[in-house]
Amino acid sequence: MRKTSAIRVTASLVFAISVVACGSDTPAQACAQGPLFASARQRAERAVSELDGTTSIELEESVIAIADRVALMREVSPRSLRDPLGVLLAAYGQLVVALNDTGWDPASATNDPRVMSARAAFAEESVAAARTAVEDFLADQCELARGASDPNFALTGTTLPLPEGSEEPSRDATEDDGATASELQSFGFAIGDTYGVVLDATQAECIARALGVTYVDGSDSDIDDDEFLATVSAAFVQCGVTTPPTTAPDN
Repeated sequence: MRKTSAIRVTASLVFAISVVACGSDTPAQACAQGPLFASARQRAERAVSELDGTTSIELEESVIAIADRVALMREVSPRSLRDPLGVLLAAYGQLVVALNDTGWDPASATNDPRVMSARAAFAEESVAAARTAVEDFLADQCELARGASDPNFALTGTTLPLPEGSEEPSRDATEDDGATASELQSFGFAIGDTYGVVLDATQAECIARALGVTYVDGSDSDIDDDEFLATVSAAFVQCGVTTPPTTAPDN
């Protein structure tokens, strides 16, 4: 996967949490996703924790698979589960971007500071609490056994910029379930980090929203790399970034 594709993956995840989730008032659909989520999470944790024995293909497929699984699970879950799944989706999205920047090369990823930072995010209280909330739901509502986490997956240390807490009021049952400000900021920071552009929280949220709206009616795979870069650059300019990217990160 080329580095340009990292932004494509991130944009897809932004769209996944930006649209109104279908959801369900019952846990049935989320419970159906539970075993698949647990399997995908353990596979990704194993691949990332054992980089010296992981192939590039397995690393890429497993990490993208868990990000896709979390996005799908969020779409069909009850309202109470969507916020924690959104936090996990943001964390996995950052990991996708960081690993893609290494070319999904296990040897390079072992000591890569961005990969280490993305992995460290999983040890942060907000991400750990989100994972616990999902596991509690699956155990209590779906009677699924808790899957053991690999202790070597979540490194401790400095993380990528964490999003600022959202001051948005709580939504009631009549409102949509789009992404929170915190989730959008996480993806915006990941996009800026990939292009080497430092963003503040407002800019990060704005860029994530702009890209989410761009792909609401179609897929980013419908345009070539030059057109995609132009779209990303336009989002940066729209959001007041004075140094928008002019080349793809692998150029």
